Amino acid sequence: MNKISIIGAGASGLFCAIFLSKKGYDVSVFEKNTKAGRKILASGNGKCNVTNTNLSIDHFNTTKNKEFIKYSLNNMPYSKIKEIFESIGLLLKKGDGTKIYPMSNQASCVSEILYDTAVHNGVHFIFNEKIENIAYTENNYILNDKYKSKYLIIASGSNAMKKLGSSSSGYKFAQQFNHNITDMFPSLVQLKSKDKSIYSLSGVKINSSVSLVINKKIKKTVNADILFTKYGLSGNSILELSRQTAVALKENKNVYIHIDILPEYSSKKIFDLLQKRRLILKNKNISFLLKSIINDKMINYIYKLSNIKCDTISQLSKQDISNIVHYIKNINIDINDTNGFENAEVVAGGVDLNQIDEKTMQSKLQKNLYFCGEILDVDGDCGGYNFHWAWSSAYTLVNSFKKGKK
Repeated sequence: MNKISIIGAGASGLFCAIFLSKKGYDVSVFEKNTKAGRKILASGNGKCNVTNTNLSIDHFNTTKNKEFIKYSLNNMPYSKIKEIFESIGLLLKKGDGTKIYPMSNQASCVSEILYDTAVHNGVHFIFNEKIENIAYTENNYILNDKYKSKYLIIASGSNAMKKLGSSSSGYKFAQQFNHNITDMFPSLVQLKSKDKSIYSLSGVKINSSVSLVINKKIKKTVNADILFTKYGLSGNSILELSRQTAVALKENKNVYIHIDILPEYSSKKIFDLLQKRRLILKNKNISFLLKSIINDKMINYIYKLSNIKCDTISQLSKQDISNIVHYIKNINIDINDTNGFENAEVVAGGVDLNQIDEKTMQSKLQKNLYFCGEILDVDGDCGGYNFHWAWSSAYTLVNSFKKGKK
């Protein structure tokens, strides 16, 4: 029986293990952690957004050769991954918008079903086994001087979220076999700001219209939640804008985030509302003008931006009201950095796609060497796209193996 070694028991590694073993191969998975699928368990706030019904190529990114992605995406539409997951007992449901989750909303069921299916198929898991060296001799791969196999699959992921045991070793092994690693940077990551005025807002989470502005031009706008933190900004809107932000920062461009905290209301509507409240609440403390309209923690922040000096609502002028409206609709936060690889959900960049066969995921440079998942120079937007790349790239790889014949 032909032997296959897989480095990494994450999403793509588990998928490969399940379906290669089903085809009759002797599969061993090497994992440096104590269990499989640790990043799966942490994804989607423990709910695991496994894929998306909208799988347009526009939701996937590369630093080179975006055409590479098309083959795998075309072979793995949502209907196909749904069918595959149902065949191993993993049922899915639609969440917000086009996002797809396990029916239970539990990430643990995803990792447990994948792992249990692999074990049931006869896959050998070797945990607490960090691969330190790989040799290729006599048409075989030798891992750590003792594990021998004809085929090697590197599905070790990236160096994102190191607290979950991620590793950059896969890049080292790719380079050992003459593969180029493209420029890497954090993606789906929080952003840092030196604007200390927002630090007092730490913990405030609001649905807003959030725009990325680079060199004074709006590049992208997202309507989603934003979370103020003790170092800068987080939330779904920020994660979605973080890739473009990281690229701009690498190029030393001026970057700021523009926030409209009441996007559903026009400036005129807010102005009229505040004017009416000014007449009704005229003898009350200034804080009551915005109470119940915006988060309490933001009231003083908006007043400071608006240069409001008075104590009671009756003392406000029309210009004061205009200033308040302006800053409700226009908060600008300078960004100086991302929150780093250790806090990023994914890494942009990786193994150069020009050196990989997109129809098999096999190296063009080294016989019987394969790559899949995040180690490749592919990253997706927020919304299950990175998981879908893990499944679809693994599916492409598995389909290149004939039943027990290679």
